[in-house]
Amino acid sequence: MIFHTGPTKPALMLLCCMGTWLAICSLPFGAPTAKIGTILEFLKGDLEELYKNYSKCQAAGMETDESLQLPCFTPGCEASANISTIKAYLEEVERLNENNISTAHIRKRLDDIRCSDPPKPSVSGPEDFYERKIFTLTVFKRLSDCMAKLGAKNNTSG
Repeated sequence: MIFHTGPTKPALMLLCCMGTWLAICSLPFGAPTAKIGTILEFLKGDLEELYKNYSKCQAAGMETDESLQLPCFTPGCEASANISTIKAYLEEVERLNENNISTAHIRKRLDDIRCSDPPKPSVSGPEDFYERKIFTLTVFKRLSDCMAKLGAKNNTSG
């Protein structure tokens, strides 16, 4: 379970540096700019914490699968399709971990910034115990990196 102790400096920096991107994307996402910024701030923290906790407690010493690539958030029309794909991966992580890992709050935040409901892609992970851990670790790492990249792009363009 993830506990929020308050805003952190990196999360606030991400929010401040996203002005240009948020101004461009507020209409395609279908949510007010301030709401998107807040949601993205929480997503960044949630995903980073989820990855760190999983890598320390469940997958200590394991490496990610470099061949597994996930879409990242993009402004414009692709946003909803990418969010649907990301949600499918998160649901598969829960299934593979027999619902011992909850990503419901992250999926809810993703729904809040999605402007349409494209078909959900089919995602299937490995059934081998060790491979499931690598799959889960990789999904969390890719999504955490995605949010960090999003902040870095906006840091240079804002």
